[in-house]
Order: sequence, then structure tokens, then C-alpha cells
Amino acid sequence: MELSQLRAFCAVAETGSVIGASRALNKVPSSITVRIQQLEQDLGCPLFLRERQRLSLSPDGRRLLEHAQRIVGLADSTRDLMRNSEVGGRLVVGAVDVALMAFMPALIGRYRSRHRSVELDVRRGASDVLIEQVTDGALDIALGEGPVSATGLASRLAYTDDVVLVTEFGHPPVDSPRDLRCNELYGFRHDSSFRYRVDAWLEASGRQLLPVVEVGSYHTMLACVTAGMGAAWIPRSVLATLPGHPQVRAHALGEAGRSEIHFVWRKTHLSENAERLMEIHRDTWLEK
Repeated sequence: MELSQLRAFCAVAETGSVIGASRALNKVPSSITVRIQQLEQDLGCPLFLRERQRLSLSPDGRRLLEHAQRIVGLADSTRDLMRNSEVGGRLVVGAVDVALMAFMPALIGRYRSRHRSVELDVRRGASDVLIEQVTDGALDIALGEGPVSATGLASRLAYTDDVVLVTEFGHPPVDSPRDLRCNELYGFRHDSSFRYRVDAWLEASGRQLLPVVEVGSYHTMLACVTAGMGAAWIPRSVLATLPGHPQVRAHALGEAGRSEIHFVWRKTHLSENAERLMEIHRDTWLEK
């Protein structure tokens, strides 16, 4: 029996589903399922009753839940005691939109649960602006598009994502820009790295003259697509969070759509609070 198994069990019991538990723990659903199966095998009894789309506790599961919650709570409080007894101060973090929408909520949630005394300031910005602010010392750390090779800065991979081309649901498959059946595209401003990659993808097949309308909201982009006005490029992780995403079709762009989000900080100054943020990310990343 392992702590990660008990944590997964408690999360499923509290949310009622593997999907809900995966969101709460920021893990893939298959990881949650494996941990539950391992725990059931170890204890020799079923812990959940599978009923339609929801899991409910079995009699053995109800008997285990309160005890498991105490164990998990004691483990978390012990970690907090050893790591955070003297933590304080301020942490200023910048992040691009995709990180704020898809990745940061779980990371910040874990950070706040461990370091409540830290004053946290999270700011949104374009990647190039965030890098300038890190260089100037306005930000302790940033999550921007990378890797970053600027003098005086260090970076480390945080997350990978892929940008997909989003069309009407009935649109034929898109393997190249020549397959597009639309007259315009929607995306962010002309100097974003997403824009550079999509422009190169279009140019490679001679569709570089296809108009690109700059739209500052993913929700608005999706609304334009569902209205039949054109196509858009949106990070896959963000698309999954938008209302109405089942009504559109996502087409992979291959290597042209690969996106990397990196932690960026000054080589000569990584604050203790920023280092703790990366430690929490590293712990979570390695658990998956």
C-alpha cells in the first residue's frame, strides 16, 4: 500500500469519478485507474461499485475512506511542517495564456496549499514581454514559450503542448494547408511564436496569402469557427477547456504545432520561493 494509491482513492471517492480525480491531482486518468487497481489488489477487496458514469464506494471502500483521509492529511501536514515552517515573502510569476489556462491552476493550487504565507502575484503576458520582465527583475520567474537562449537567463522545460488547427466539425481532414476549405484564419498577434509556426506551415504549401485575423480571445476564435467563418489555431490543452469544443474538429499540425512552455529566470538570481515553485512542479511531473 502506497501513499499515492491512498491519495488517488480519496480523490475518486470525493469527486465520484476517475476524470474528476485526475483533474484534482493533475494526473492522467490512466494513472489514477492503475493506482486504484493496485490498492484493491493489495487489500483484496473492491473499493468502488461501477454504476453507469459514476463510481460509488463499496462497503469496504466506505470503511477505508476516513482512515485513508487521515493518513493523507497527516502526510501532507508533515511535509508542510518540514518544508514550510519558515517560508514567507513574495513571489511574482508571469505566464503566457496557454499556461494560465491549462497548467497553472493545479500548480498554483499545490503551491498555495504548501506555502500559504507567501504573497503570490500571478501576471499574464506575451512570451517576449515576460522574458523582458524577468531580465529587468520585475518577475521572479516566468512560464513562456521556449527554450530561451537570452544572455543572463536560464530556462527549463515545464510542459509540452501542441497547437491544432480547428475547423467546423464537418470539415474534411487537413493534412496540408491546401486541404483548407476556408477563406481566413484566426490567431494571436503577428509576433507570437504560434504565429511564426503557422505562417511557416502555410508558406510551405503556397497558402501564405491566406488572411490571418488577429483575435485576442480563444473563446472568440472558437465562436468564429463554429459560425462557419474560418479556421483557427489553438493549443490542444486550451481547446479542451473551452465550451463548445465538441462541435469543432481539431487537425494536428505535426512538428509545426509542437509547443514548449519553459520556466525562465535570471541565472544570477533564483529566489527561494521561485525555486519552491519549480520543486513542486518537478515533484508533480515525476509522479505522473
